[in-house]
Amino acid sequence: MVFIVEGKKSRSPGQKCQAVSEIYGLMLMVLVTIILASSIMYPNIPESPPIANLFIEAHNFTESGDYLLEASSGSGGSISPAGKIYVPASSNVTFSIMPVDNYKVLNVLVDGVSVGPVSTYTFNNVSSNHSIQASFTVDFDVQDNTVVPESNFTVNATVLGSAITNGPNGYNLPVTCRLKLGDYPYTPWGDYTKALDGNLNDGKNPRFWESPISFKAGTPVRIEACSWLKKNGGNSSNNNGWSIFHTVDTSTKSFSLKVLKNGDPAPNISGFNNQLSVKDIVTDYVENGDIKLKENEVIYLFELGTKVSVEEPDDPVADFQDLVILVSINGVDTPQSEVVSQDVVYPDETSNEIPHKMVTKLVIEHRGGDTINFKSPEETKVILQKEDDQRYLNFTELGVFKSGDRATFIPKEYGTNEKLNFSQGDQLFIKIVDVQSKSLIYSGRTMVK
Repeated sequence: MVFIVEGKKSRSPGQKCQAVSEIYGLMLMVLVTIILASSIMYPNIPESPPIANLFIEAHNFTESGDYLLEASSGSGGSISPAGKIYVPASSNVTFSIMPVDNYKVLNVLVDGVSVGPVSTYTFNNVSSNHSIQASFTVDFDVQDNTVVPESNFTVNATVLGSAITNGPNGYNLPVTCRLKLGDYPYTPWGDYTKALDGNLNDGKNPRFWESPISFKAGTPVRIEACSWLKKNGGNSSNNNGWSIFHTVDTSTKSFSLKVLKNGDPAPNISGFNNQLSVKDIVTDYVENGDIKLKENEVIYLFELGTKVSVEEPDDPVADFQDLVILVSINGVDTPQSEVVSQDVVYPDETSNEIPHKMVTKLVIEHRGGDTINFKSPEETKVILQKEDDQRYLNFTELGVFKSGDRATFIPKEYGTNEKLNFSQGDQLFIKIVDVQSKSLIYSGRTMVK
């Protein structure tokens, strides 16, 4: 039966159901076709152990076989050679790190890992790409316990800890502190002249401060600290109930003060009356029994419980952890005429040929298990995955690959002439699959070197 509605034919309910059913049937066929096609292109590999033991490494080379070394530096010095350097495999290449006047090497990073403030570094028997970065900082002297930078600078200070009591069953003595840089006084941690308002012996350390302005070369960095005692009959809950007990200033040659620099032995002084020791407070700056600091840092140890004298420098009451402060000096400018340019030189973009084009090579070694036939991609499929990027690789040049075989080659995408070009540090996931049985021949990860 056919209904006529407004001059148009209309299907009966039964015919409508049949039409809908036909549409869903077509959609289902398309879906099944997609699934079948994807199962061919992206084999559903069962969770089974690989049948071949392979070792695979990925390396970035230039097409000529050279490796890339990238050298750079910050202000305050230079590195030589600088920029992009291409060297043959197995080369030995030495870099020189040179600060300008009144600066020193702060750190050198090789492939992102610190090797310390070295003046030279050699890559021996180069077998992968590398990077080297040098940083510098303003040099300084410690003159009679006072830090005096040799170039324009800023300063950071961190209270690492404070611990002082007046006896086994006594109370904690308040400790206050202020800094003076030339004619500029700073009280970043509270009022130095008020025991309670500026107290640092309250268990709330560490405390950090950064100078708001820069200072000229030769400006001394002074720190003054003092401890406070309760006044007899005074109200210790307000500032007027306390009086100054002992003051130590870094601008004097006080025996109640110690300065620790990088490489000094870590102090082995017990805390008086079972208080924390200096070593407990500076534990993050101790390595193999020595103080481990950056080249722009020093640590001040204040003794504020007793006046240490030259006649009795090892006073058993002096534990030098009443106030512990880390000071770091940072350079702010360097004359550009003194800095060798570290600009990277890139190939001439107008040239028809770009030299030193980087490609990714694979080193593959068969260490046991089944022989692999790479001659036919229809028989053996190689899948490479980097995050969401999945590619099929052409390994046909390896032929029949058996235990003991080893090869270094530049793989290409299957069906194209495109070579791989990944970045150093990229994580690659490689699967090798037997297409017919959909069994796993190899599965593993490698990082591009």
